[in-house]
Amino acid sequence: MDTPERLPTADEANAALRAYAAGRRSWTAAELEELDRLRRAWAEAVRREWATAA
Repeated sequence: MDTPERLPTADEANAALRAYAAGRRSWTAAELEELDRLRRAWAEAVRREWATAA
């Protein structure tokens, strides 16, 4: 049986987003896609944590 992928916390997702963006001045299309993916992961993590807290 496959174990489900562990989802990042909002803090973990935020750290990954910050680390990816740190020091960048220009972006390729592929890098912008990855940045968007990381932003979505962060937003989803925040929604999960808010829903759990409510």
